[in-house]
Amino acid sequence: MTSMRLSGIEKHYGAGVRVLHGIDLDIASGEFMVFVGPSGCGKTTLLRCIAGLEEVNAGRIVIGDQEAQDLPPVKRGVAMVFQSYALYPHMTVAENMGFALKFSPMSKAERAEAVRRAAEVLQITPLLDRKPKELSGGQRQRVAIGRAIVRKPRVFLFDEPLSNLDAALRVQMRMELARLHRELGTTMVYVTHDQVEAMTLGTRIAVFNAGRIEQVGRPIDLYRKPATQFVAGFLGSPKMSFLAGTASAEGDGIRLQLGEAGSVLLPGQQLQGTAREVTLGVRPEHFTVAPQEQGLRAVVDQVEHLGDCDIAYARLAGREEVATVKLPASQTQLSRGDAVWLRPDAQNCHLFDREGRVVNAR
Repeated sequence: MTSMRLSGIEKHYGAGVRVLHGIDLDIASGEFMVFVGPSGCGKTTLLRCIAGLEEVNAGRIVIGDQEAQDLPPVKRGVAMVFQSYALYPHMTVAENMGFALKFSPMSKAERAEAVRRAAEVLQITPLLDRKPKELSGGQRQRVAIGRAIVRKPRVFLFDEPLSNLDAALRVQMRMELARLHRELGTTMVYVTHDQVEAMTLGTRIAVFNAGRIEQVGRPIDLYRKPATQFVAGFLGSPKMSFLAGTASAEGDGIRLQLGEAGSVLLPGQQLQGTAREVTLGVRPEHFTVAPQEQGLRAVVDQVEHLGDCDIAYARLAGREEVATVKLPASQTQLSRGDAVWLRPDAQNCHLFDREGRVVNAR
């Protein structure tokens, strides 16, 4: 297994277009690292820099014990799986998977054995004699992954490999990729803009924003303790609600005023720094419907009934912000136009300053 270190990686096109701004990241041996972020944030560019498909303007890429930023792609010991599959239409599945081995010193029998083993791992042995046009989208993606496996790379690189699949097939392929990682134990770096893929697949996640890494950590840690408002808003579905307010110390906690909507007390928390004008962040599952006058005053705008739960969107009194509330279907039934009082779970509230940095300590 192979570790990877990225130090001070910069990438720009000409003088005015800076894509990566000094990326520093250590990836452990055997880790499933996910790069996640919105389109244009630099995550795919960084993956291509690791693969050698893009040159870095500054910084070092160390793969295992080998400095790789100046090596050609074939010398880096990595294999990349693309979003578009990139299969040869005139070749069979077996020929597509074994094509990269044609120029290796392996014999024909050894190449066939490598293809057979990869097909068994991916459960596509019955498909080896078919052409790509005879395969489903999920089967084509397995072939593309198999083409990478036969090379026995030190690191797998995945560039949004599931984005062309329908929703049900994406779920199935996520399970397949997780199983593949467990069986092979190879270091994997995976790029996606889908936060569900990131949360379910990654050993750790690196959240990208405008060419920089906002935060790195285990999925559950980033979900529960986001360091910035960007990370808090990007991870989670439905998204976290953000409500502007004024904070002040009260006893051993923080009193947060939200105008006509009322105020909330966050006991056992302290403000870091001098921030007073803050944004309250609350995830949908951390709101409850409170008795009258015992929460934030709001009016329900819309309700989505999802079977196992209801998602209510409630506009706070005297303001434009909307709070998203997730309630089990067995609890209080809400309808459009209902007046409600919403109580956020004080232990799961996040406060951010004007720069989007977290400012409350628990």
